[in-house]
Amino acid sequence: MGPQAAIAGTGFIGRVHARSVHLAGAELAGVAASTPESARAAAAELGADRAFDSAEEMVRDPGIDVVHICTPNHLHLPLADAALEAGKHVICEKP
Repeated sequence: MGPQAAIAGTGFIGRVHARSVHLAGAELAGVAASTPESARAAAAELGADRAFDSAEEMVRDPGIDVVHICTPNHLHLPLADAALEAGKHVICEKP
């Protein structure tokens, strides 16, 4: 099993990152979106193993190795801090 990646934010750029995760041979272990319902729909569409109810829940999951932050800019810092504190690798779409 390869690295377990998760994506916070499933809009346009989150979908680009999901494709990249698959192309890199990693597993898309989960996604989080603006609502749990949106996360479930995106997980099914993007081939993710799991939909998380929130990005905060996702970054705390011990099964996640790397978090892609593809949310609106103002949400980047708190999610990056939480993921780093949880010992995750972080890929942030832009500063």
